[in-house]
Amino acid sequence: MPIDGIFGDPVIHKDAFISRHAIIIGKVVIDQDVMVAPGAILRADEGAPFHVCKGVNIQDMVNFHGLLDQYVEVLGKRYSIYIDSHSSITHGATVHGPAYIGKKSFLGFGSKVHNSQIGRNCFIDGDTFIKNSTIAEYCHIGAKVLISGVVIERERYVADGMIVNCQKTADALPMISKEQAENDKAFNKHVVDMNKEKLCKLYHERRRLREVERLLLKEQKRLARK
Repeated sequence: MPIDGIFGDPVIHKDAFISRHAIIIGKVVIDQDVMVAPGAILRADEGAPFHVCKGVNIQDMVNFHGLLDQYVEVLGKRYSIYIDSHSSITHGATVHGPAYIGKKSFLGFGSKVHNSQIGRNCFIDGDTFIKNSTIAEYCHIGAKVLISGVVIERERYVADGMIVNCQKTADALPMISKEQAENDKAFNKHVVDMNKEKLCKLYHERRRLREVERLLLKEQKRLARK
């Protein structure tokens, strides 16, 4: 895990798992049971700080970066990027601050969030781009959607492929069905549980095993030289 302290030192909880092939730069706080997968880059140089809360999974090739002196405010503090607890930032996604992603939300493969705030329990499908917008809680945003410069109220449904770039369109969005909301919630819970309860612990166990094996091999070589 390359860490560059030029822009400040990351603070990483002992129960988080950070792949040795991830890159963490600058003032990044990573809480308990977070998993950061290989190839992820959290680069708090221009914009900082970042905060990744408990139980979040940040998957392969995810990128975090932020704009200088632009922030979201959470509980009276300013952040370039804030990812609230038990959210999933999945393969190849980009979060560009200032940005906030609420609890138990899901950001799909290759999707991008820039200068936006996403409420809790939102599901954002793959290859979607959200910029300069606010999305309230419990929304479903489909695949290959463009959302720009709007406010989307809570419990709204955005179909695959839509362009929502004026407030009139945003205000006319239908409500999400109860079945869709439950499916979205269950899907993110499955992803979080798999990463938090299984993969994160498995990686820790394998890393400890490898360290024991390394120490045993070192001792065997020492004894052989006698």
